Amino acid sequence: MKIKEGVHIPGLQIQMKPVLSFAEKIWQELGRELVITSALDGTHSAGSLHYYGYAVDLRTRYFDKPTVKKVQAELASELGSDYDVVIEGNHMHVEYDPK
Repeated sequence: MKIKEGVHIPGLQIQMKPVLSFAEKIWQELGRELVITSALDGTHSAGSLHYYGYAVDLRTRYFDKPTVKKVQAELASELGSDYDVVIEGNHMHVEYDPK
């Protein structure tokens, strides 16, 4: 797992540990290194869970669209309904958001 330069992960909530664990496994199976591109850093929409340590962005730019959709489905299935897994351009946004 790699953390992009400038990404701030101290303060990431414990609920994000399964996200990183499952994602690392999936990325490795696809022959890629998992890269966290945002956590508690950067500018996000008002009320974003990034600011509270309940969201991360994961690099997907090296996957083609069908692979990104497959990764999204697999990660969402592993994490369950308390997590949202959203494709956003060249990254995947994953947040802990129990209903």
